[in-house]
Parts: sequence; C-alpha cells; structure tokens
Amino acid sequence: MPDQVLDGPCGPWPLDTSCCPGWPDTPAEWTPEQQAAAEIATEVLWRLTAGRYGLCEELIRPCRRGCDSPYSGPESLLRPVLDSGRWYNRPCGCGPSGCLCTPLCEIYLPGPVHSVVAVKQDGHVVDASGYVLHHTATGGQLVRTEGECWPDCQRLDRPDTDPDTLSVRYLRGLEVPAAGRRAVGQLACEIEKLCSGRPGGCALPTGVKSVTREGVSYDIVPPGDWSETLQAHMPQVWAWVQMVNPKQHRQHGAVFSLDLPPAPVSARYRPGVPQ
Repeated sequence: MPDQVLDGPCGPWPLDTSCCPGWPDTPAEWTPEQQAAAEIATEVLWRLTAGRYGLCEELIRPCRRGCDSPYSGPESLLRPVLDSGRWYNRPCGCGPSGCLCTPLCEIYLPGPVHSVVAVKQDGHVVDASGYVLHHTATGGQLVRTEGECWPDCQRLDRPDTDPDTLSVRYLRGLEVPAAGRRAVGQLACEIEKLCSGRPGGCALPTGVKSVTREGVSYDIVPPGDWSETLQAHMPQVWAWVQMVNPKQHRQHGAVFSLDLPPAPVSARYRPGVPQ
C-alpha cells in the first residue's frame, strides 16, 4: 500500500545521451537548459508510464507498536483486533499480521526495494554485515544477523543522530531500464534544442498546425498532448512507452489492506542529494 502519492518523479532519470552529440555525460556539467530539459523529459515519460520507474530515497523510523499502549499489560481489558479478515480479542493489541509482542528482529520496508543506503542505530551507522535484506513481492525485510534484534522502541521525537533512535534509509522503486534511459535521453535532447533555438533541426513541433515543404503538406501536432506528439515525431520514444504501458494507465496498480496500518515513512529525498 503506498504511504503517500507522488505528484512527480523524485529526480531526473539517468540519461543515455549517446544519440545526442555534445551533451556532457556528467550531470554536474549540464547547462541550466540541459538540466531543465532532463527534468521535463523525465516527468513526461514518468507520467506516460504511470509512474512505474525511478528511484526515491526514503527514510523510515521503525518501531514495534501496541505493547506499550494503554491496552497492554496483564490486567488490561481485551481489545478487538482485525487480523487477516477475522476479529480477535487480544489483551496486548497486537496481531501476527502487524505489530508483535516479541522483539523486533526484522523491519518491513515498503517496496519495491532497490537497495539499502544506510541503517543508523543510536546515532551510529550499522555495518552492512550486521543485517541482510530479503526481497519480497511487496517490499523487503531487513533482518538482523548474528543473533541480535533491532530495538523494540525508539525516541521518535529525536533526530536519528541521537541515542535511542533507529532509522533506515533506502532506495525505493524500479530502476529505469536501458531502453528507458535511451528514450529519456533522446527526448531531453530535443527539448533542449527547442529551448535554446540552436540550429540543426528539432524533432518536436513548435505549435504550427500545418507545414508545406517542397510541395508536400502535412499537419504538426501542437505541443501539449505529449502522447500524440511522441507518436508523430519521436516514434522510438513512443515505442518504449507503448511497450511498458500499452493500456496507457495513469497510475500503477496497488494492493490495499485494511488489516495493516500505513508504513511510517517519515521523509523522501532526491537520490544522491546530501541531506
């Protein structure tokens, strides 16, 4: 279940600009026009492919829930809990599908999970040899190794640089495939040409309804409808869009569960940008 809906990509996709001579390979060397073109091309293809691709850096602050609630304790009243479609009376308020009355030895990461960037415990980075990531159909499980468990609870009112805290920073999403990197690179190149007005021709139209050249007349799709524009003027890019989103869905599918609370993701960052 998505914890929040993105209104756009987290950052520009990796560009394959091999078909765009003169475009620097390093983003730090891009001109402002090239940076803007990369961001526009990324957003266009992100939306046309239903937001399926792209990596977002997420920060999650996990904590075992329920056993420290007012319902916990040997003398507490029974509490109704919905678990896997059935109701149970539990004195702890915990259920096997959600929080547990056992030590927190694994952390669920909402997916798709690409990779773990860093784990902090008590303000210190945990060595990568101290945990292992298991990919699942809906996300990932970060399991503590060497017989240890993660802390049961933490101080969520403190930054993750302080004692008694726990945080996991990871890349969430699907990596842009090679064909997608080539497509976004080609589109960014043409957008930059259109913006800078450089000579040499541009595959994208500028809003002219019809053109007559050497006795041949044809219509140009005005800007604004990117689907029609790419079909008419950049068939290679449109072919990739059609391959990954043939039904032209506006949003990728998701599964919702009434039994589970939303994952406590506290922040989302642009990949590679220091925070």
